[in-house]
Amino acid sequence: MSAWTEKPSMPRTEVPITPEVLRWALDESGYSDDQIAEALGVGTDDLEMWTTGQAKPGLTQFKKLAAKLHRQRAVFLLPEPPQTPSVQVHFRSISGESTRPLSPKERQYLRRAHRQQEMLGWLSEELGDLPQLPRFTVSDNAESAGSGVRSLLKVEIDDQLRWPSAAQAFDHWRSAVERLGANVFLYALGKDSCNGFSLWHPLAPLIAVSSAWREEARIFTLFHELGHLVTRSDSACIERRVNARPKDPVERWCELFAASVLLPRAAVERFLGSDAMRTRVTDLGIASGLATRARISLRAATIRLIELGLADWDLYDQIPPLADKKPEGGGGTGRNRLAIREDEFGARGTRLFVEGVKQEVISRSQAVSYLDIPDEAFDHLAAVSSE
Repeated sequence: MSAWTEKPSMPRTEVPITPEVLRWALDESGYSDDQIAEALGVGTDDLEMWTTGQAKPGLTQFKKLAAKLHRQRAVFLLPEPPQTPSVQVHFRSISGESTRPLSPKERQYLRRAHRQQEMLGWLSEELGDLPQLPRFTVSDNAESAGSGVRSLLKVEIDDQLRWPSAAQAFDHWRSAVERLGANVFLYALGKDSCNGFSLWHPLAPLIAVSSAWREEARIFTLFHELGHLVTRSDSACIERRVNARPKDPVERWCELFAASVLLPRAAVERFLGSDAMRTRVTDLGIASGLATRARISLRAATIRLIELGLADWDLYDQIPPLADKKPEGGGGTGRNRLAIREDEFGARGTRLFVEGVKQEVISRSQAVSYLDIPDEAFDHLAAVSSE
């Protein structure tokens, strides 16, 4: 063959996706068709022909499509859309009005949380390790509910004051909530997403906290979402402006509940002194000092002062809009997959998998596959969970 002779081109491999399944996955993703087409480098007309069966994507396009939609490739080859119910949550905002729909990333993590919750619920039932969360309604007194839950958590004020950092405070609070049977997940939702969300399940109540916020804000989110769980309400709190006063009655109850758990009246009296408890707080610096000592957010401390009648909502309006945001930069050295999964699933979640393997409820290979960790890393999880 002459060096100048063109080689015959390889035939294009088309993937026989099911059009109805693709349409379902697109609708569930939260992305517009234009956004998907742009990400794949195709025209919207091409995408429309895939959803109507007039054409099929090539192999490379198909791989990009599955990755963009965060779906397993086999899903698109099913004869019809899966019958699994969509995750239903109440999209709540402090102001009482939803200002935007959930983002594609929020939708992705909600689906992920639902899948993980179903598995953890099954493990909890098989192992007889059931949650012990109390139940309240938003007509109950938020402070009384907070006081009751604080007693169940068994965290003393002296312990809270000894925690050397907000990061360690979050770890301690997370462990305490997990001991009540709630699964607390840490998700990389991103700085433009919600602070967190909660999904009620009688066998596996779940709280997801965004890692994009400061630890003090994570702590408040943890207990705000716990407020939703003890009232048996699902929630995706999609608007958390620091200087927006709570208007939605459910959100307001959860805010007051969270502040009450984190700062019992006796603790506030101890921090401020008996004389200060008889005066009005108008200086945000006092709330800031209270927040620093208790290792909580400025917003939590301010709400608590307002709830106790020591301050007005004008003090809340003084909170800087970016008070809960992480500082920019400082990306760190990165973490391996095991550390990421331990952060994501938390102590309770990983312990259920370890115990499930030990009692032969699931196989080791199933646990390793579900946790998405190397096989040898499972030994580390087993050692940590037994400590």
